[in-house]
Amino acid sequence: MTAPLKVFFSCSGVGIINRGIESFFREAFDGLRGTDGLDIMLCKGRGEPKPDERVLWNLPRTGRTAQLLGATVRRNGYVVEQLSTFPSMVRAIRRERPHVIFYSDSNLGFQLFRWRKWIGIPFKLLFSNGGPCRPPFDRTDCVHQVAPFYLEEALRAGELPEKHFQVPYGIRVPAKPSEPCAASKLALRSRLGLPENSPVVLSVGWIRPEHKRMDYVIQEVARLPHPRPFLQLLGATDPNSREIVKLGAQLLGSDGFAVASVPYDKVMDYYRAADCFVLASLREGFGRVYLEAMMHGLPVIAHRHSVMEYVIGDEESLKDLSQPGALAAALKGVLGEIQSKAAMQRRWASVRDRFGWDVLRTQYLEMFRRCAASGN
Repeated sequence: MTAPLKVFFSCSGVGIINRGIESFFREAFDGLRGTDGLDIMLCKGRGEPKPDERVLWNLPRTGRTAQLLGATVRRNGYVVEQLSTFPSMVRAIRRERPHVIFYSDSNLGFQLFRWRKWIGIPFKLLFSNGGPCRPPFDRTDCVHQVAPFYLEEALRAGELPEKHFQVPYGIRVPAKPSEPCAASKLALRSRLGLPENSPVVLSVGWIRPEHKRMDYVIQEVARLPHPRPFLQLLGATDPNSREIVKLGAQLLGSDGFAVASVPYDKVMDYYRAADCFVLASLREGFGRVYLEAMMHGLPVIAHRHSVMEYVIGDEESLKDLSQPGALAAALKGVLGEIQSKAAMQRRWASVRDRFGWDVLRTQYLEMFRRCAASGN
């Protein structure tokens, strides 16, 4: 019998922060655990150590020490977090002797690539490009491209086709579509502090103006006539988030707007309680939050871009969100419709059939095998 392929799932932010990348690595590990032919270990930054989950010592990006050290070298706390895991990662590699290290933390990956001969284990590096980063990819062995747009971009830049694998992010899909009755939805809203008699618009992502464009979402909701929907923003915050909170208070008032950071499993309650999901970013590496919203039956409004078209499919409303007024018009239309049970089921099934782990398991196994056998 052939020995199982040993793969490290390395993500220092697991247990520290809940961005799309950290959520993916946590779920990918859980979703692929027990796959025939795979022996996987999760290397994470915080949490309970388990036989197949190793906590790497680090200076967390959220801590003052990492932030001060990052500022000293003109980098950020995330870079410090990655680099601080290097010694414990080396010890784990020498002890467990993985065939493949699957990662998205590029600064840690650069060091593993640089010091691989010194480490003394002939592992292969598989970079999951969910950020995304742009070519060249000259400090890794193989690249996991999560959307066709980025694979095509790499190939146009002259990257070797055999070095790149296009496999989408997967997600854990509920066993059945979310169909909360009116009474349970009201009870859920009461528990979450959401209004019971107003439509709720949800946006999930880093609470800042850059990239996720939370300021645009606030401005567009403010364009709507009274009575407006309630806007709930969920995500990680930093000092730049203060301007978003200030803008929301000015334009929507404390009774029309809220910001919160909650554990990943609690985010699902907000999807079940909301009426519509919005993300105003003009570009995404993938956008797992679209899948999270759809698998809970929510209509989604997103910017028209090749990646969003791939992820969302033809189920939802794609608009040119670079334009003032575009989101307000889309919200008016979506919130004016009665969402049928059949539409909610179609959204759930679309995610299950394209991105569920049962569908993607063999694709990930094949990607790991091809990376381990690569000649790079």
